[in-house]
Amino acid sequence: MLKMIIADDEYNVREGLKEVVRWNELGIEVIADAADGLETFELCRTLRPDILLTDIRMPMMDGLEAALKLKEAGDPVRVIIISGAEDFGYAKTALSLNADGYILKPIKIAELQEIVRKVVASIASERSREAQTVQLRRQLHENLPVLREKFLAQLVMGMLANEDDARNKLAAYGLPLEGDGGWTAAVMQIDEYEKAIERYSDARKQLLGFSVNNVLDEIVSRGGNGLAFIMNENEHVVLFRQRDPEAPGPADLCREMSDSVRSFLKLSVSFGIGNPVRSAVELYGSYREALAAIKFKFYTGKNSVLFIGDFQIDADELEFPKLFDAETGLIRHMKLGGTAEAEDAVRFIFDALCDNRRLPIGYVQSVCVELINMADKAILEVDENIRDIVPGYSSIYLDIYDKREATELRDAMLDLFGELAGYFARKHTQKNGRTIQKIKSIIERSYMENITVSRLSEQVYLSPNYISLIFKQETGESVTEYVTKVRMEAAKELLKSPDLKILEVAEMVGFENATYFSTVFKKHAGMHPQKYRALFHGD
Repeated sequence: MLKMIIADDEYNVREGLKEVVRWNELGIEVIADAADGLETFELCRTLRPDILLTDIRMPMMDGLEAALKLKEAGDPVRVIIISGAEDFGYAKTALSLNADGYILKPIKIAELQEIVRKVVASIASERSREAQTVQLRRQLHENLPVLREKFLAQLVMGMLANEDDARNKLAAYGLPLEGDGGWTAAVMQIDEYEKAIERYSDARKQLLGFSVNNVLDEIVSRGGNGLAFIMNENEHVVLFRQRDPEAPGPADLCREMSDSVRSFLKLSVSFGIGNPVRSAVELYGSYREALAAIKFKFYTGKNSVLFIGDFQIDADELEFPKLFDAETGLIRHMKLGGTAEAEDAVRFIFDALCDNRRLPIGYVQSVCVELINMADKAILEVDENIRDIVPGYSSIYLDIYDKREATELRDAMLDLFGELAGYFARKHTQKNGRTIQKIKSIIERSYMENITVSRLSEQVYLSPNYISLIFKQETGESVTEYVTKVRMEAAKELLKSPDLKILEVAEMVGFENATYFSTVFKKHAGMHPQKYRALFHGD
């Protein structure tokens, strides 16, 4: 219900207006009436009505003068003027007051009601706009942190090209980044983020993000040196303003932030820092450099503070290592079952890839994928399937690209090729065992003949070099040594017979020269054949 005061020097007019018009149906309550302009002014200042219905001519102070004084005092009361025809000259003054209505006497009730309805509608519309404005201001205040972060995200993403516009918005949002020069962006990430948050609900993840950002912002905002905000999940951006050259720089502040987060939240974090820039709109470049710098955590590991200037090189200087020989050597060692050799090859490859920390992380990962594909192909060539050897092979490529550190990726490759080499080592041991047993059987059946490694290789369908290699690896002695041992053991048994001459024994075990036989026997048994026979017959 709107409040209204009626002002007229004639009592009957005032009472008549109060009685004739059904004010409550118009949404109005008449709270007072006045007989002159001075009383009108004082009542309006005291009661604060919404509408003043006033006659022009009144003693002490006329209606227009009272309305003018109210306007000068800043009173928002709406004014409807009543005047006689002879007072029409006052209309110009009434219009200058922005009077909401002007009614001539004698008053026509219908006309008065129509004017009042318009004034009531106008007040309602204005109050609705004011309410909306208040609501918008409240919403703006409530959403100010979100709006600030949105603006800052746009700033570092290069969506603002006009420096003046950027600075005006910095000031409008009350952000402590005004001034010239020395602007630097840094990016912070929680190390091993997936593992760190696996026990958190979505709500607690958000709370964790806010907690981390509070620690960062508290440190960087000291003395108006900058601010921190959340860019994405597990990506906090810190913007620095280097006001005092003697004050701690971005790298020092990042180390302090890292120590504080580890101390208060028990989390390991890493920072990437871009180069300083001269203006707010150039922060985009510093931010992109910070993102590039933090990727080198792949080489340096957890709890790192990485400045892009420590890693930048000219593109012309970048030479990718020549790894073909090392890669093919790794596959060869794997197929031969050489676990130690395969491990050495993997370490050599990673030392070459990671030594200068210049290669893109994606390139290191692609080399690992290439090695896996080479292993897969080599295993297929021997009628084997890598999926049968490595149970978790289906997810191995995802694992490669999930690794966040070079040491983790190297260890994964060591595990993989260790498992593959071990499989082939076991397989070769079983296969070689059967081959060696076959060679031994052949030797034991034909030691009295002119047996050689070449003749043995023909019977087992393997190369002389290969059977010599595996026989030595598995038995600790060469094929020739084993043949000699078998012959000497047979000779010992033959020498027990007194009817056989030394020459006959020599020929029976494959020696054409008795003197050479005696020399070999002495070396094997520690005595000449005659002396050995004497042990049994006392000759």
